[in-house]
Amino acid sequence: MFLPFFANAEDWVLKDSVLYVSKSITEIKAYEFADRMDIKEVRFESGSKLKTIGEYAFLGCGNLRAIKLPQSLVTLGEGCFRECAISELTIPANVRAIPKAMCAWNNNLEAVKFPSRLNDIGSHAFAYCGELNHVNIPSAVTHIGSNAFSRCGSLEEIVLPAGMKELESYAFSDCESLKSAVMPSNANLLGELIFSGCINLRTLTVMSLTPPPFDCNSFIFEPNETALYDSCILLVPALSIEKYRRAPGWKLFKNIN
Repeated sequence: MFLPFFANAEDWVLKDSVLYVSKSITEIKAYEFADRMDIKEVRFESGSKLKTIGEYAFLGCGNLRAIKLPQSLVTLGEGCFRECAISELTIPANVRAIPKAMCAWNNNLEAVKFPSRLNDIGSHAFAYCGELNHVNIPSAVTHIGSNAFSRCGSLEEIVLPAGMKELESYAFSDCESLKSAVMPSNANLLGELIFSGCINLRTLTVMSLTPPPFDCNSFIFEPNETALYDSCILLVPALSIEKYRRAPGWKLFKNIN
């Protein structure tokens, strides 16, 4: 693959709408390429030593469609790819946390691949990614922030890791294509209205033997979404059916099997 000549260790070069980044650069600073509509692709020189992409580094790069992150990368900053047009994104193996609003309002994002040791997905990380149609949450993830996948209108299924410890409010709200969801197998506190606006959710599987409580005495759906409690089947462990039929929030489901 052609790469331009880099005059010194700090160089980056923009040529024919492709941003070439020198292998010697270890950090892309906060807001460094924000609102650059002339960038369509980012390529890193072979042997890249990049460790950090700073906060909002590519914010508003509305024509940025392709970027292959180097395996040296460790830290991604808040909102670093917010309001871009990236269609596919693979997160390198050494990244442990997806930051707040990382890809929010990225209308072209169809697929994202997480590393197996990822443990945290921040709030609004993929909110308003309307074309995102599949998400494979790694088993090491213990926390998903509020509105992390809100308004991912093409997402049809979600399976959450069995050992997950915290699922915050509105995590999957307004995912209108979502048909099925599998919840963790523990009884940790759940956020408010996790699936509010998920008008096509038909099966919700909760693996926990004890019905998990909701933050602020909330529910799965909004108070005015009573029809969803009729159309969505709640699947729980056989030994716990009666517990769910009596538990706050859960007892609103008409079909508990």
